[in-house]
Amino acid sequence: MTETIVMRHPTLPKYQEIEVPRDAMPHYTAAGWQLVPQEELDARAAAKAKADAEAAAAEEQKAGADASDDTSDEPAEAPTERPARSRTKANPKKDEES
Repeated sequence: MTETIVMRHPTLPKYQEIEVPRDAMPHYTAAGWQLVPQEELDARAAAKAKADAEAAAAEEQKAGADASDDTSDEPAEAPTERPARSRTKANPKKDEES
């Protein structure tokens, strides 16, 4: 398996990046693509891991709160309001002529 690298082009938005095989780097650099610094990639990975951990902790906390709130076995009431219907008229179907 070949190792991949992340590159971006200076004329494109910073978030628009590509992942290419390391062996293809000379081809892309000749076309103006630049290697994204490893420090930036590491910082992103750390921020994503932190956010994932916080989301998991919040989900666990919510699940624990939901379990303690659910004291009855009765199902929740169904909503009584119905969504509004569209006010646009549908086009009448045209008869197919053979």
